[in-house]
Amino acid sequence: MDNTGEKNVVIFQVNGRDEDLLQGFAPARAEDAVRQAWRQVQEERPVPAAEITRVHCFWQPSRVDRIFLAGTFRNAEFTHGFDRPEGDDWSAAIAAAGEATAQLETAELAQRMAKTEAEGEWLPTLHTYDGPLKIYASFPVAGDRLHMGFAKVATSDTGRITLSHLLRNRFEEMTADEFEELAGEMSGNFVRDLAFAGHQDADKGILMTARRGQDNLCAASVITLDDFHEKATEQIGENELIVGLISPDHIVFAGASSGWAREIEDWVRTSPDTSGDLIPTVLRTGGPGAWEIVAERPSGRLPAGG
Repeated sequence: MDNTGEKNVVIFQVNGRDEDLLQGFAPARAEDAVRQAWRQVQEERPVPAAEITRVHCFWQPSRVDRIFLAGTFRNAEFTHGFDRPEGDDWSAAIAAAGEATAQLETAELAQRMAKTEAEGEWLPTLHTYDGPLKIYASFPVAGDRLHMGFAKVATSDTGRITLSHLLRNRFEEMTADEFEELAGEMSGNFVRDLAFAGHQDADKGILMTARRGQDNLCAASVITLDDFHEKATEQIGENELIVGLISPDHIVFAGASSGWAREIEDWVRTSPDTSGDLIPTVLRTGGPGAWEIVAERPSGRLPAGG
């Protein structure tokens, strides 16, 4: 939902199903905002008006739109979030709506984070940063560029992933025993569903990946395990490895002299990942903890939805 109030976001529910919602929008002040939104929805998916069971508008529909709603959606319930202001001055109404929406989003975020703290599991995370991270507790993996952090990770019923990071100030307050306990719990959580899989090509050699359960959460963090190099070289048969961190949940690796090296670099350079903390990266290693950054995605971080 638009949290500035400048747009009238209109949601159409299909056949009473909470999971089947269509969304369109128009300028807040538009007298025909609902009609505009419906036109957008129809271009994407031509649902019959008779199947719409609810229409919810961010802003109260105008008189013009109320006539349109009554004549078009005869089986629907109509609701709105904010009353339409009288007259032409929308500034105060937009400001109030924007503030109320922002507060609601903040409350929802706090609720998600609290649930993550209660139900999530500690997992290692990877971050790209120029120098030590200012907020997150972290340890360097490759120079001052690639870091390992710690986060409680949870997946909602709708598949949304929420991370609650261990912050530097909290880490600095922990005793050695407390951190050892956290690290042990995190390691146990991570390796519990960890598995390696390989693909053998007659010309290029073997290409490996690491997987974690069904959703692969934080699978790329496998490089932080003390025995990663040992296990990887056992599978590949070569001491020098090339590793592609395509996203926090997607990693591939192969022998540095194999025919996969160039393809791994291409996959990293063109990665569509928008998660933010980790820039897709190509690494090279010849032994435990000896990581060299070979390349990063040229576009750096991509914004979500961008």
